[in-house]
Amino acid sequence: MLSSSVTGCDNVPMTALFAGLTTLDVLHRLDHVPDPSLKVTSTDFTMAAGGPATNAAVTYAALCAASRSLSFDEAEAASGAALPSGEAPTLLTALGEGPVSAFLAADLAAAGVRVLDATVPALSPAEKASKRGSAPASSLASREPAVSSIIEHPSGRMVASTNARLDANAEQIASDLPERVGAVLIDGHNPILAHAALTLGVPDVDEDDPFALLEARPPHPRILDGGSWKDWLTALLGFVDIAVVSEDFAPPLMEHPDGAQVADFLRGFGIARTVRTRGERSVQYWWDDASGEVCVDAVRDASTLGAGDAFHGAFAWGIERGGDADPERLIRFASAVAAVAVSSFGTRQWLASPALAELVRGW
Repeated sequence: MLSSSVTGCDNVPMTALFAGLTTLDVLHRLDHVPDPSLKVTSTDFTMAAGGPATNAAVTYAALCAASRSLSFDEAEAASGAALPSGEAPTLLTALGEGPVSAFLAADLAAAGVRVLDATVPALSPAEKASKRGSAPASSLASREPAVSSIIEHPSGRMVASTNARLDANAEQIASDLPERVGAVLIDGHNPILAHAALTLGVPDVDEDDPFALLEARPPHPRILDGGSWKDWLTALLGFVDIAVVSEDFAPPLMEHPDGAQVADFLRGFGIARTVRTRGERSVQYWWDDASGEVCVDAVRDASTLGAGDAFHGAFAWGIERGGDADPERLIRFASAVAAVAVSSFGTRQWLASPALAELVRGW
């Protein structure tokens, strides 16, 4: 753990819980806009675990690694011994089964992310036979994880994705959840996993009181990664403390809402802190009684895949370390981390960038 002279705070639980989607991201880079009728040859290629919560957890892990590097250097200079390091972030997700799932697990382990796989166990042949007549076809489908195929080119990118298709059971891994975390972040892609994460650390309440669970608060902040609206979010918003949403996040009956309308909508669920990213434009925020905008530095030749996810992972890392006291500083930090992420191709090359250590030092 970094000393307070570097982090600016003490006694921070150096771990966070992320819950949501994991995909296999297959990414190609082209040096020209493709002709859809022609086969093209990519100039670069990469393959990695992806998904909003997954990429956020990888970002958080990279920042922890940068912290450990700085703390070791600092401690070695002072006494020749390294300071204690923090725990790896935990990702609550459904990886599925098969060779693709094994690749995802290995990739996340290499990135420093601890995975809790809540995939529902496979049915036995007898169970499959008994359910085939009554169960939806989707419940008997492939147990492979979702796959996203992405082509980046000078004018943008094209994405084809299967999205989430695995059933999850949070109860089977409940005993493996961390007892204490500094922050929770959900991407909303799996409501069962999201609910398990959002209620982690909530004290026991009177089950006869329908509002008791909503009013009870854990000691850590709970963050929503709101890339887009999902119908099941309504039941989860009451458990959220901070919403970090994109410009595409449009609640029901709001086709093209402005930021203030979105913040007001979320405030109705008790969310007094909303941050709204808008690509290359300034980041808007509504934070308790304050509001404002933070300018974002443009990045030339940006590879924007996972930019928002990097922002969210850095946001969670910073909020654990006193960032809630100054939302503009927190947003600048998260934006700077996202800028490092988009400065190189793919979602892994940037993780070892020296720029991350400098951002952590500046924090």
